[in-house]
Amino acid sequence: MHDEDEDKTTYKVVLNHEEQYSIWPADRENAPGWRDEGATGSKRECLDHVQAVWTDMRPLSLRRHMEQEEKKGQAAAVPARGSNRRTGESAEDGLIGQLSQGRHAVAASRYNTASELGQCIERGFVLVKFTGTRGGTELGFRLSAEHTDTTGADFKAGVGAVRLVGDLTLNDVKVRCVAQIDLHSLAGEGHLELRP
Repeated sequence: MHDEDEDKTTYKVVLNHEEQYSIWPADRENAPGWRDEGATGSKRECLDHVQAVWTDMRPLSLRRHMEQEEKKGQAAAVPARGSNRRTGESAEDGLIGQLSQGRHAVAASRYNTASELGQCIERGFVLVKFTGTRGGTELGFRLSAEHTDTTGADFKAGVGAVRLVGDLTLNDVKVRCVAQIDLHSLAGEGHLELRP
């Protein structure tokens, strides 16, 4: 590779339909989809020009779309409490609504043994997977000492059951996860509750 100081090539600044910039040797035909922007010079001069004029790296189509959304007022809209800030979907719709109605199959599938689950419970953070959703929905949450119940659980022997309760934010909505896990199978049932 040769040094930029030795490069005697004259370059031109080119632009595509999305108003994205590049440089191209001035004596060569532009690549398909690219047109002359007007500036020519050394490689350094052309790169400096591009840096000065290409201040918004977003493609033109994205800039136009965002401008239209802003004009509609959607970009500045604040969703109602208990709704997904990204989609505006209410908590009663979608995944949260589904998991907050009735009981659902859950598993502590990240843990190979009841002892491993017990160690995570001692540390105060667990992972519980709702197995009935598409691909499974695994939630991690800090346990509520007040609501979690491990009485009657023998983690070493892998017998008994635990009630795991903890709060988290899912899709920008505050929820409480409640799961009853059998230590022998590391499976059980659970649900979500909307929090104020």
